Amino acid sequence: MTVKRAKPGPRAEERRDRLIAAGYRAMVRSGLEGVRTRDVAAEAGITVATLHYYFPTKNDLVKAVLEHTIRQQMLTPLRLDADWDDGLAALTTMIDGLARHADADPGHFRLLNEMIWASREDESLRALLLTWHTDWHGTIADWLRGGQRDGRVRADLDADGTATLIIYLVLGMVERPPLPEGADDHLARDLRRLLTAFESLE
Repeated sequence: MTVKRAKPGPRAEERRDRLIAAGYRAMVRSGLEGVRTRDVAAEAGITVATLHYYFPTKNDLVKAVLEHTIRQQMLTPLRLDADWDDGLAALTTMIDGLARHADADPGHFRLLNEMIWASREDESLRALLLTWHTDWHGTIADWLRGGQRDGRVRADLDADGTATLIIYLVLGMVERPPLPEGADDHLARDLRRLLTAFESLE
């Protein structure tokens, strides 16, 4: 049986966006495994049948929510475009911004972590995350290479390996493991000290 899909158009896009936002809120509240499509439909104020018109399966909705989680809930608020051409400034903006975001909206990162774990068994979700993390890794590596070219980042660092370490640092940071008070107060500053060749940060 062929599942009917919503016809493209402004009204359909508006409703689809509303469903994705409702899915995000429901998944943050109930967790990836705990949420049900009827919960999302209720959150959006529509019927389950209408939801399936836009997202035939829960997995289709999860993938759309993943894109929303990364781009709209995580990246857009950081306003990285303001520092994009200065890699070290962009890294500081990213790390400080994500730390604040993790404090303000911990459910967002709990949901992202659930999606990462779920991707171990879901190839389509894994492919989406791989695309996102590959792009993120490439951006950080480019920022580092730019800093190496202008002499502000240590020339002896491997940009790709260091980009991987930074991503692992950020993912660990947003999980907010219990640490002594103030332990993460100066993460961005201390990272710059490790990366830079001679720049004074005082």
